[in-house]
Amino acid sequence: MTMDKTSVEGVSRKDMESQKASLGMRGSPVKTASKMTKKTSKAIERKKKQVAELQKLIEKHKTVGILNLENSPARLVKTVRVKLKGKIEFVFAKKNIITRALEGSKREGVQQLLQNMSRIPALIFSDLDAFALFRELKASRQMVPAKPGQLAPSDITISAGPTPFAPGPAISELASLGLKTKVEGGKIHVRDEAVVVKAGQPVPGLAASILSKLGVTPMEIGVNLAFALEDKDLYAKAVLDIDSGKYAQDLKTAAWNAFVLAVELGIVTKETAGYMVAKAAREAKALDEKIPKTQ
Repeated sequence: MTMDKTSVEGVSRKDMESQKASLGMRGSPVKTASKMTKKTSKAIERKKKQVAELQKLIEKHKTVGILNLENSPARLVKTVRVKLKGKIEFVFAKKNIITRALEGSKREGVQQLLQNMSRIPALIFSDLDAFALFRELKASRQMVPAKPGQLAPSDITISAGPTPFAPGPAISELASLGLKTKVEGGKIHVRDEAVVVKAGQPVPGLAASILSKLGVTPMEIGVNLAFALEDKDLYAKAVLDIDSGKYAQDLKTAAWNAFVLAVELGIVTKETAGYMVAKAAREAKALDEKIPKTQ
């Protein structure tokens, strides 16, 4: 009996492959392992490339910021990224990629960013100074309705005035929040402004529902810049988040107080000289007027 080259002991190669497939044995184990090795190798090279690209950006830009994305809605982050394109470059990568890039960077001070990473970090790069960078991000923040269980950032109040609610169950609901009401023109009116959730307390479900219907948006969301490294100086959010108007007024007050003190101590400077001469002239004239004139 002459057998076909594609058969072994009367079993065709097709049948053998079919049997292997049914047993989960399709393909050579050696070839499968080889493919897996190639995939792993490609993944490693891809990660190395990402790390190298991040390190180039770290070295290139004046300011490097680390974001905390834990409570930042993806849609908002995307909107801010598009809006600030050209001023700020956003880079999103896995935490281990960011960690490796920071660990391997030769830039002075970058290790401080590494020590302050959040659970879900991202990096931003800019040639703006740290304070200007923070202002740009702060300007993009939005106020949104409170969700049940969220902590109130400050006292949440409901103002006195009309509501969209008709008389009915809403009266008792508002009363349970501590609001005094009355009915006018077929609508419920709040008599006096009142705090319905105190700062630091979780927002109850009923309060969240009522606040939303009244259009009260007490929660601020935005891109959270946790730390920024400008050149080799690290700035925390608490330092960057300043009231520019108040800061300018404080500077004016400090400058005026310094001027007054210099005049009182008789310190002559470009700023005090003119005032001190005029003051001396006024005092001399006043003294002259007090001296009796002889005939």
